[in-house]
Amino acid sequence: MIIRDLITAVVRKLRNRTELSGVIPYYLASALLDLTENIETEQLKVTGPQANFIVQQAEYPLRGYDITGVNGNPFVASNEHRITMVTSWFVWFDTSGSPVVGQSTGKNIDKRDERTVIPMSKILGIPSYFTFQGDKKTNGKIIVGQMPDNPYACQMRYQREHPFGIPFDKVPASLDDSSLANQLAQSQVYIDHDWVDILTTYAAEKAGYDVGLNEISSQYHQQLFGYKDKKGTEFPGLIMAKQTQQERNSQFNSRQLRPSVRRYTG
Repeated sequence: MIIRDLITAVVRKLRNRTELSGVIPYYLASALLDLTENIETEQLKVTGPQANFIVQQAEYPLRGYDITGVNGNPFVASNEHRITMVTSWFVWFDTSGSPVVGQSTGKNIDKRDERTVIPMSKILGIPSYFTFQGDKKTNGKIIVGQMPDNPYACQMRYQREHPFGIPFDKVPASLDDSSLANQLAQSQVYIDHDWVDILTTYAAEKAGYDVGLNEISSQYHQQLFGYKDKKGTEFPGLIMAKQTQQERNSQFNSRQLRPSVRRYTG
């Protein structure tokens, strides 16, 4: 499925405004970026290479190279990838940096708030937590705590930014450049099929606000994100109600109870 395949569906949601067909690829691309930035999408998940932490380096760019084009991220599979979320990140305890897979043990690095991770990133040890900092789309970085004291080997599974057939900085220009719009329309859509209606509705909402169809766009916004009625009752939107594959799988996971011990006062 490519972006061009979805143009007609968006036009119909905009009351058959066929004259908008040429700019619809931009709104579909914009909606794709918004959705896949925060929602797990299997088609965008990548298993990175087995790589080693750099001793005494706690900060790494989200892309293969940072904005200076010098410092690389050894955990991504391609320099063109930008990490939008980390689904798992395993680090081996082996201090030599050359563990034997299947025999050496390790642990998963967990995500925490930057107020927790940044102080830990100043202390040498084995990385246990990570956090994101900065603007993810430009100079964002991933920080680990503790700061690696050895070249520990690790492997990350992450979700990459949705790619298009044109550079990201050219996507807005497709509104005025028909040639760029045609190239963008040929881009592959990396999203599950059961999210297509949400994607086209979201694109229609974005386009509607720009062309004066505010009432229609407001209805689509409520449909997607939900609303509260006059009594304060919340109605979830399609995005909240839609279960991702990960959420469906989690229904079968075992749950761990946290023991609670109260102070004896007898």
